[in-house]
Amino acid sequence: MEKRDRIVIRNGNPVMLGANRNNEGMNFAVEVLPGSEASLVLYQKGSAVPSREIPFTERTGKICTLLVSGLNTKKYEYNFRIDGKIIQDPFAYGICGREQFGVPGNGEKGDQIRCTFLTEKEYDWEEDQFPDIPYRDLILYKVHVRGYTKQQKIAQKRRGTFSGLKDMIPYWKELGINAVVLMPAYEFMELPDPDGESGHMITENRNCERVNYWGYVKGFYFAPKRSYCATREPENEFRDLVKALHKAGMECMMELYFPGGTSPLTALRAAWFWRNYYHVDGFHFMGDGVPVELLAGDSILYGAKKLFQNLSVSAEDEMSAECTEAFQKDMRRYLKSDEGMLPATEYHIRHIRNAGGTVHYMASQDGFTLYDAVSYNYRHNEANGENNQDGSEYNYSWNCGIEGPTRKFAIKKMREQQIKNAFLMLLLSQGTPVIYGGDEFCNSQNGNNNAWCQDNPVGWTDWKALRKNKKIFEFVKEAIAFQKAHPVLHMEKEPKGSDYLAKGFPDISFHGERAWYLNQENTSRLLGVMYCGSYAKKEDGSEDDFIYVGYNFHWENRTIALPNLPEGMIWKKTADTSDTEEGDFFREREESYKKNIEINPRTIVVLTGKKEE
Repeated sequence: MEKRDRIVIRNGNPVMLGANRNNEGMNFAVEVLPGSEASLVLYQKGSAVPSREIPFTERTGKICTLLVSGLNTKKYEYNFRIDGKIIQDPFAYGICGREQFGVPGNGEKGDQIRCTFLTEKEYDWEEDQFPDIPYRDLILYKVHVRGYTKQQKIAQKRRGTFSGLKDMIPYWKELGINAVVLMPAYEFMELPDPDGESGHMITENRNCERVNYWGYVKGFYFAPKRSYCATREPENEFRDLVKALHKAGMECMMELYFPGGTSPLTALRAAWFWRNYYHVDGFHFMGDGVPVELLAGDSILYGAKKLFQNLSVSAEDEMSAECTEAFQKDMRRYLKSDEGMLPATEYHIRHIRNAGGTVHYMASQDGFTLYDAVSYNYRHNEANGENNQDGSEYNYSWNCGIEGPTRKFAIKKMREQQIKNAFLMLLLSQGTPVIYGGDEFCNSQNGNNNAWCQDNPVGWTDWKALRKNKKIFEFVKEAIAFQKAHPVLHMEKEPKGSDYLAKGFPDISFHGERAWYLNQENTSRLLGVMYCGSYAKKEDGSEDDFIYVGYNFHWENRTIALPNLPEGMIWKKTADTSDTEEGDFFREREESYKKNIEINPRTIVVLTGKKEE
């Protein structure tokens, strides 16, 4: 330790775990089991060995504390030593590996990874404001920070980083996305420890044969992931991303995974920190250790969006949303023409929580990508090294006739049609949709439905697929624009199915071979949904249109009945997923309909009520 530091050591405060500055200096607090010995280990930056080790002598319960005055945190890194073993601070604001400074290791286990202090330099947020987009207007887009841009045509240094995501903002804006959800983007252990202990992390961008690529494990919840950075300033690089998203009118949401046994206070502090220090707009909380009611009811997190897998809190919580796999499971089954799916489909099309939000998806990281869901019947996880025994056995998928890649035109056409169907199921149902990054251009994982360890082209987004599947991208873009243009498709409250505003029509109604009657027998796969636009207002204050969505998942043509519109109006076809004609996918066709319409096999049609000329 250099003499000019002149540090003074006193007893600290046990309330705030980790390394936190107060008016008197740097307060260190760490949880230590009774009977164990602990010390603070300080390293000068660039040094291969510790500069000083300071024993903890003060304990409050299980918490050991130190207050160090006069420490120049710009020059130092730190760890803790507990019972002789070097460990990292679970509450560290940054993690670094000494190898990135070109310093050889000294052989002491755990010593190569150090904790860094929170940057004290003021960051210019430039009057940053939260967009505060209501749940009903969100179009969420979920990405893995590293894998999403690893194969994108951007500067090599920026691929797989927060900076690389910032480069994608124009693309997301073009698609119609207004909120990005990041898979775990804080530090976590990627490589298993050979002795079965804590493991270690990758602090540089590098390829490994088998790593924890996703990050759904216990993590260092306060530290942005350094290997996802193009710079040596993780804090600023992440803040630059959030600020750029906000300037573009987009939100940024974080996934936080808390395994069973996680302290509720740790979960709460992590959410506080990302909300206040990094200005994130909300969270998707995952894992068995999520303290749902604590997070949902917290006053500091008021205004932040909170997505939960198991939501049991009061319906009065307006900022919490349910996000389960039920929509994906049931709608995929209807997509592949399973029997008996009409009741579940009807429920998902109309369901929204009374307060807060209902978030749904057709694909996520866990399971097949959307393209693989229409290309594979079986998982193909051999590359994971577990004899294809890992990953879900139930994917609710249909390969359209051939397992995997094919050159057969009829099968390729059917797969494209099924992907269009899936996107309309997602976007034309009430609630908040989540698109898994790359699904809009048929990204594939070659049938791997559990790519947790595939930090390679299998798990990375394949941007060559965008050029090959540009029409699918254009279809999704137009479908998002259509959804946004019609607020009746994403209402604030769940449609009641009644004429409570005396408009002459219910807000939502369901139909089949006969108007106003839905046959829900097991063998029926025909469903018509009509939305009455009088129950929603467009941006200009005018009433929305009548919209009718016809679903036919029989393998042969079916005729579906159309309800009568007000006098002087007729139905015009707006979209047809079986349409092969050139031109916009969402456009008014010449033909009109009054009583019924014939729908091609495995096809969704969209009709809009228009004045008869």
